[in-house]
Amino acid sequence: MKRSGLIPVAVLFLLSAFSCSKSGQEEAYGYLYVNLDEDDSQEIVVRSTPSEERVFSVTVYDALGKQVAYTEDYRTLENDPLVLPAGRSEYTALASSGTDSAAAFDEPFYSGSSRFRIETGQTTGVDILCSLANVKVTADFSGIKEFFKEYELTVTNGFGELVFGNASEPSTEDRTGYFSVTGTLAWTLRLVNNEGKQYKLLTKEYTDVEANRHYALVFSIEEDSGADGAGAVTVTVDDSMTEESVGLELDFDDTTVPEITTDFGYEEGQPVTVSAGDAVEKNITLLSEDGFKSIRFSYGKSGDETGPVYELVGAGGDVISALALDGIEAASASEGDKSLNIRLTSYIMNLPIGNYSLDFFLVDANDVFTEERIELEIVSGAEAEAVSVNPWARFATAVARWATETQPEVLSFQYRELPDGEWTDFSGTVETDPSSRTYTAEIRGLRPETEYSLRALTAEGSGNTLISFRTEAEQTLHNMSFDSWYKSGEAWYPNLDDTYKVWDSANGGTAALGTVPTVPEESDVAVAGDGKKAAKLVSSVAFGKFAAGNIYTGKFIQATLMPMGAKLQWGVPFGSRPLALRGYYKYQPKTVDHGSEGGMNGKTDICRIQIMLADWNAPFEISTGDGKFVDVNGSDILAYGSFESNVTMEEYDTFEIRLDYRDVNRKPQYIVVVAAASKYGDYFTGAEGSTLFIDELSFVYDPAELD
Repeated sequence: MKRSGLIPVAVLFLLSAFSCSKSGQEEAYGYLYVNLDEDDSQEIVVRSTPSEERVFSVTVYDALGKQVAYTEDYRTLENDPLVLPAGRSEYTALASSGTDSAAAFDEPFYSGSSRFRIETGQTTGVDILCSLANVKVTADFSGIKEFFKEYELTVTNGFGELVFGNASEPSTEDRTGYFSVTGTLAWTLRLVNNEGKQYKLLTKEYTDVEANRHYALVFSIEEDSGADGAGAVTVTVDDSMTEESVGLELDFDDTTVPEITTDFGYEEGQPVTVSAGDAVEKNITLLSEDGFKSIRFSYGKSGDETGPVYELVGAGGDVISALALDGIEAASASEGDKSLNIRLTSYIMNLPIGNYSLDFFLVDANDVFTEERIELEIVSGAEAEAVSVNPWARFATAVARWATETQPEVLSFQYRELPDGEWTDFSGTVETDPSSRTYTAEIRGLRPETEYSLRALTAEGSGNTLISFRTEAEQTLHNMSFDSWYKSGEAWYPNLDDTYKVWDSANGGTAALGTVPTVPEESDVAVAGDGKKAAKLVSSVAFGKFAAGNIYTGKFIQATLMPMGAKLQWGVPFGSRPLALRGYYKYQPKTVDHGSEGGMNGKTDICRIQIMLADWNAPFEISTGDGKFVDVNGSDILAYGSFESNVTMEEYDTFEIRLDYRDVNRKPQYIVVVAAASKYGDYFTGAEGSTLFIDELSFVYDPAELD
């Protein structure tokens, strides 16, 4: 039996009050100590070796669970200890390294925590013992390679899975897997012998699975002298917890495999096209010379893997009834039965137009299996039918499919406002895709937050499929005119009052240092009128640190001294999809005299305005001192656009930022609009005195306005 030992990481975490000096503090350090036990068949060797160096972050929480400090690398505390208020109740320091993924190769996650107090004027050292916080899994196939040309082990914890073996390119057989702790772990082995026959072991499941455990799955072949039939073998599995033999007799001389036949013209790998409502008899017959051990069956829309999977060998009345409700007639099979018929006539007859699949996994008495997917394409008696609609605020993208072998000369749509509007013929251009027999159109002139119905149209008439949809709202943001401001202490805030906040700036942190870079402008505005104001962003310097004039949708959290910077949140809730951001701006740049990011030292400063839509679950937390910023190319950014300029202006001009949508199917949860008088202000680079005015922002939702 093999098992990995505890992997400890000791972290000395230095914290001090404002009054303490760095002299006399204990030096921060970290080490990793590993105990390795070899196989029982070998001499046990215990050795201490240095591990690859890991980077541990440390987060400090107060007694109420609120985060009060963070450092990305605890080793920086050696020279820059964190400063925390003394005399309060206990703090908790949490150290971690890596990401606690559901399942990942070669990415371990370590964590640990410790509680402590801070005394006035004294340095407190905290030891944090970090151990492997997920489950380690390795696979050893060396004992079966001689017999099988393909081996594939699937391991899952219920939330993620990894596949070990030689079936993928590159091979994953020697990788190390790490799983989050869910309490369970299961594996399934698929084998293909040297003659091409496929075998599958039933899943083995473990319970009470804990963190910091190593499951070493070792597969080997042993001759079974008592088995009938030449070449019968037993697969022995060492799962690192208990050694056990999984009795699986694999008869290499058996050439039979389960088969699937149909009476509706199915050919392997080819979809079956059926007219909607077709009542012709349709049956599937399953055959096995050696008798069935398992028949697993599932069905549904193509690409939908969430439906139930039915086991028909030994199926109870509840399974047979569930199938009957969907129009599928099947009987329960007994283990060893050599055939089973499934009648699909009623099920297929009632399917709406679309693509569907029937999935079978058949295992015979010798654990030889067949896996098959039958694709169904249900088409209409009409020449074309609507397939899908993606509604925006003032337009919708519609897709339809033609059913004829050749493309109809006329392909179009009709739409109407519900409940009783007149049908309107689409008069624009459609784009066709002969390979999928589909066509697409952008239907404009729709009203926001309105219900519509749509159908396909050809010269022969309209299709039978009606798709109802609702257009999105033309959502906006509070105070996009920047006419509303209030003052708290020395800091200005671009909102009506402190009860409803959409916009913020760095003023909350810089005001205490004697500078307020973002202020309301009352005389120099883009649109004149009573009460009209603009936002004036001025880059400035306080206590030797450069601060760009800025404004953004979100919230300023706090200024940080170690490292010097600020923590803030970007993004406010937003569910619509505008096409562009418009507004007025005026820029008066200076020559960059602070910092050198982007090679800007000595060059004319640059202003920047950005907009992004994201499907975050919460606002993004930025830490300028730690260099933690939004990755605008990340998969969670659904749309992005930016505008930059270094031109000196005397009058306001308009700008327009068109959003580049990377994903038109997901809906946003948050919006970020941010403007800065110095593009590289986040990196403390820019020109003191560079000034950006912005005013009268608005969103564009109608594509006709952008033509």
